[in-house]
Amino acid sequence: MEPEREELTWTCHPARHRWIVAVLVALLVLGLCAGVLASFRDPFLAGLSLVILAASLAPFYLPTRYRMSEDGIEIESIFGARKKAWDLYRRFTVDRHGILLSPFDRPSRLDRFHGLNIRFDAPDRERVIGYVERKIAENVRET
Repeated sequence: MEPEREELTWTCHPARHRWIVAVLVALLVLGLCAGVLASFRDPFLAGLSLVILAASLAPFYLPTRYRMSEDGIEIESIFGARKKAWDLYRRFTVDRHGILLSPFDRPSRLDRFHGLNIRFDAPDRERVIGYVERKIAENVRET
């Protein structure tokens, strides 16, 4: 009989919890696009600036789904899905918005480029941190 496999799943939607910031940023983006339109008198450039700004802000405005299992971490967003194995990561850092998983044993300037940023909402915080602590400890013990 196979042991029960623990799995965590959650959805993170930052704009829903910080709606005032979401409204202010949306107004700022629209103001910037209006400024581009007024400056260059080119609707194409204004539309292009809107698309670029909207794409860069999509992780804040649109939900991201996370799934942690024995096999690894799966992240689904509007930009697609990706799956990462636990054995890629040696260390983690917790901040108020989430966890940064790092492939390096010691803190490095490259953490943000080679690591994986996992966001969570307040109710999921302790469960996610505990799960990551166990998986990273197992991973470090195996090497």
